[in-house]
Amino acid sequence: MTRIFPIATLGLLAAAHLFAASSFGAGLPAGASPAASLPAAAVEPAPRAELPFRPQIVYGSRVLNEDTTWRGEVLVDGVLVIAPQATLTVEPGAVVRFRRNGSQGAQLVVQGRLIVSGTREMPVLFGSALADPQPVDWQGILLLGSEKKNVLENCRIEGAETGLEALYSTVTLKGVKAGRSHTGFRFQDALVTMEGGGAADCDAGVRLAESEATLRGVVLSGNRQGINALHSSLYLSEANLSGNRSAGLAADGCRIKFQGGQVSGNGSGVTLLGCEGSILGAKLMKNREFGLSLSTSRVKVVGNQIFGNGNNGVIVTDGAAAAWDNAIYDNAGYDLYHSGLDEFRAPANWWGGGQPKIFDNNGRGRVLFSPVLGAKPQSMR
Repeated sequence: MTRIFPIATLGLLAAAHLFAASSFGAGLPAGASPAASLPAAAVEPAPRAELPFRPQIVYGSRVLNEDTTWRGEVLVDGVLVIAPQATLTVEPGAVVRFRRNGSQGAQLVVQGRLIVSGTREMPVLFGSALADPQPVDWQGILLLGSEKKNVLENCRIEGAETGLEALYSTVTLKGVKAGRSHTGFRFQDALVTMEGGGAADCDAGVRLAESEATLRGVVLSGNRQGINALHSSLYLSEANLSGNRSAGLAADGCRIKFQGGQVSGNGSGVTLLGCEGSILGAKLMKNREFGLSLSTSRVKVVGNQIFGNGNNGVIVTDGAAAAWDNAIYDNAGYDLYHSGLDEFRAPANWWGGGQPKIFDNNGRGRVLFSPVLGAKPQSMR
């Protein structure tokens, strides 16, 4: 299973935005090689005990050809496949644990249909059979070519290689959380609706490739990277991307609508390369590097608050985008940093009440920022 999407334009992105560690890359310090980051000697981890667990049913590696319902405690010892004609239903409060079978990892592969009916009072758990779950204890849940109405509600997935992967599949997620996994959610050539839930303590919260995704009210926090999107259509509404060590959102070649919500306390905020769409009414604030970076992206930036970032507020490399009715202020570097040669239009913004802090590539790339608003836009007061 592929863990990371290839990004052919990594070099362009890094050069255009002057970061040492790209949002799409491995996050190594500038000048470091992967070998240099490895420990001098591998230390074999101490074996972990299994959790106390009394499953009502145990599955070895096999194929389920008939409709099946799980309740109570279930153990999957190996790879369990749900055949194309079958539906697996998981009832509220069920606990499903996965255990490696020798050298074979444990995984749930769904080619039919998956319905997980957790409630807020009785959520469903998918997790490792080992105590203190760690990433890659098991492989995760894979929806494989399943274009049926897969629905997962109020469940948690933890300790997996990829919590939930949808490959050429359709899925609706409501209140689904992934944690302590290498990747929380991975969608490739998939149609996805995600309401609430999110991912924490993962290398990547959400990875998208060639997919259509609607994410409403998701929380992606404490990961290395919040969202990594490639050649996808992404609608984000009231999302909270916070405390991700590398990037809140990094997208390449996507159609994006980012509405409301906030991107805060990440290594960097939002990076768009070759994208089109809009960023509307969001807070991009207090990120270690920058709030928003745009390169060859036809994006309108309207009604946002971009402030308190550790370097620049907004970075642009060309004139494809435009920004108005924003409050862009109190960033440690420039509020707007234009490194290209085109004219960039940023009229009718509020810059904190003083002279705008704008870099225009020493006059080679003009920034048209007049008129300047005398106060924050009404919607922010």
